[in-house]
Amino acid sequence: MLNKLSHCLLFFSLATSLLLPTYSLANESERQQMLFTRVEKALKTGDHKLYESYRSELSDYPLAPYLEYLSLTNDLDRINQSDIDQFASQYPDLPQTSQLQYKWLRHLASNQRWQSYLAAYQQDDGGRYQCLKGVALHALGQTEQAWLEAKSLWLKGQSQHKACDPLFDSWKASGELTQSLIIARFWMAAEQNNLSLARYLNKSIKDTSFKVSTELFWEVNKHPELLHTARFNGDLEHQRIIMLHGIKKLITKDLDLAVSTWLTMRNRYPFSPKQRSAVDQRIAMKAAKNFVDNAEEIIASIDPDFHYQKVTEWRIRLALADQDWERVLILLEHLPAAIRNSSRWRYWNEVALLKFQEASYQLVGMPLPSKPTLLQTPTLSALGQERNFYAFLVADLKGQPFQLNHQQKAIHQQDLHRLKQYYPGFKRIREWLHHKRFYNAQMELNRITPSLDKTQQQLIPYLAHQWEWHHQAIMAAARATLWDDLSLRFPTPDADIFSAQAEKRKLDYPWVLAIARQESAFHPMARSSAGAMGLMQLMPTTAKQAAKQAGIPYRKKSELFKPEINIALGTTHLAWLSKRFEDSRILATAAYNAGSTPVKRWLKQRGHLPLDIWIETIPYDETRKYVQNVMAYRVIYSLLEDQPARMLSSQEMASLSLNLQESRIIAQREQGQP
Repeated sequence: MLNKLSHCLLFFSLATSLLLPTYSLANESERQQMLFTRVEKALKTGDHKLYESYRSELSDYPLAPYLEYLSLTNDLDRINQSDIDQFASQYPDLPQTSQLQYKWLRHLASNQRWQSYLAAYQQDDGGRYQCLKGVALHALGQTEQAWLEAKSLWLKGQSQHKACDPLFDSWKASGELTQSLIIARFWMAAEQNNLSLARYLNKSIKDTSFKVSTELFWEVNKHPELLHTARFNGDLEHQRIIMLHGIKKLITKDLDLAVSTWLTMRNRYPFSPKQRSAVDQRIAMKAAKNFVDNAEEIIASIDPDFHYQKVTEWRIRLALADQDWERVLILLEHLPAAIRNSSRWRYWNEVALLKFQEASYQLVGMPLPSKPTLLQTPTLSALGQERNFYAFLVADLKGQPFQLNHQQKAIHQQDLHRLKQYYPGFKRIREWLHHKRFYNAQMELNRITPSLDKTQQQLIPYLAHQWEWHHQAIMAAARATLWDDLSLRFPTPDADIFSAQAEKRKLDYPWVLAIARQESAFHPMARSSAGAMGLMQLMPTTAKQAAKQAGIPYRKKSELFKPEINIALGTTHLAWLSKRFEDSRILATAAYNAGSTPVKRWLKQRGHLPLDIWIETIPYDETRKYVQNVMAYRVIYSLLEDQPARMLSSQEMASLSLNLQESRIIAQREQGQP
């Protein structure tokens, strides 16, 4: 009988250990991490019992304050201001402290505890919580102060939070919301191009003296060419708002008319320097990036004295598109010295000099020097020693090795240890990273960083790298200007997945890494404002198409945050683009960023140009930078992976500006032409 009882107890013990696997963990930190996950899940469903059971056991766990925050937010009905103040006093550096304060304010407002709301309210935010402050003041009979809040919140060119509606309604009912205040906000909205708000306000404008101007605004909005014929009193601010709004619309509709109209208005009326600059550059960039036939003429009339650096750079690109090398050299002189000395414009200055020299030789019938001789200029030699797109172009042209210029800073582990010990937030960051909660980790770092000195800030990328938080290591290295520490800036996370998928899709492995590095800086949870997701920043529709092409199981867009799925779909899409653009990495890279349609359009318009000029004249600034970065990153990853490195293929090399004449001569000789 005793023997049977022993066996039963043993069985019960084993069963219990299976039900509660955390009890068998030898490592206390692992046990706390597992407990945290369970307790957090329970608290998020409103269950406090598990938290109370393990509260003392988790008291020294770095994320215990976060659990306390969750507990308080679930218990707002039973706590008071002193509980909120105590939490804020105990955890002043915790990101959730301010979140708790806002949740507490919303709770007080929803329960109409207005006296408590005003006591808890700390500072004006110009939006939701200030609106509720105004509601509280009105509810407590402090009408004069409430109307002051209402007026302050009303006079903004953006729509306010719906929490303002009760305050505005009461203010309006009291007769304080005048026609002058409505028209003032109308012009604020119009100036900020917030047409939906302007239309809403327009319905409330009854004063006929005001309606004359608002009706003119809507007429110009619909028919901007009226600017050319209608009479305006440009000395009035609201009339200038109409003119500025109309000219922006006209730029899109009729650029030549916009130019002549703007030049007349600009010289006649007192626009602010900021307003003049904005319209000047809008017109100039529209002309340049659309490569209109009279672009240079338009820009010269708008900016004859080269006031705008970005515009001057585009004038140079227009000259490059015309391969007018003499004009390139002239325009380069108008750039600020610091910009002119960038790798981009040093490269083009040397190309222009050499091409101009080449034309001079041809003009007098002299034979051209050999290419190696032509390329032996001090500027090109210096440029070839750098690490960027243009430096790699020069190295490729000269057949020289690429230079990585890697310099790893000596970091002492005790400095990292002191940093982690001094700021509790770093311990929380480490735990958030363990739980793959990158957003929470980033919030913690955002709270810590302003309090760090420069030396401490330079430790952050090394700490992030040590924790394999690669995205943050890359970003922090840039903020700390640690440009030459390539171990920080060019990591290879998920290398096995990237390598396997690159091989499977017959893609160049360093190229795939370079795309991911540029797209997300290896942030697996990255999400762009446009909706692109994950390591290779795929749009859900693109991912769906790629999954169908390759037969990859893909059910919902949240799966794009899984590296194995994101990389598989991203490489599938990249392989499809590569095939579509005849294995051109440059064109496929441009299409990965901008889409196939714009790239096809640019090829149709300027595909006859030398390749380096075609890249330089990509109209989308983001895509141009993207292509140049990816091509340079691919070289860096090739060298770091001990793979053969060339930035361009032989065919691409032959189509560069400095090789084009040589390739034509070779082709002519092969065809027996002189």
